[in-house]
Amino acid sequence: MHDPSREHHGHIDWKAAEESPEFRELIAARRRFVVPATVFFLSWYIGFILLAGYAEDFMGSSVYEGLTVGYCLALTQFAMVAVLGLMYLRRANNVYDPLAAKAAQVALDAGRDRGVRS
Repeated sequence: MHDPSREHHGHIDWKAAEESPEFRELIAARRRFVVPATVFFLSWYIGFILLAGYAEDFMGSSVYEGLTVGYCLALTQFAMVAVLGLMYLRRANNVYDPLAAKAAQVALDAGRDRGVRS
């Protein structure tokens, strides 16, 4: 069976793609965001858990008619996930996708060059 998508991507040099500066920059750029974001979120979450376990009076303090500090801090977890997710999407559109396109083009070009030589 003929698969037109395989025809376009038939000669990809995966080794060249992995070793290309474009691909390495993509990996480094993602890591520069993902690692600090993960550390920040986990610190925030563990801090919340520790406060819930060891600062019961503080977490039980009323902010407004039954709404406690604990509930407010728990709700910030949802806000944090939303903010980090939106930040990642924005960065993916503006930084990672262009880098991925360049890395993919390098892989295709390297594969095409290799295919021409052989």
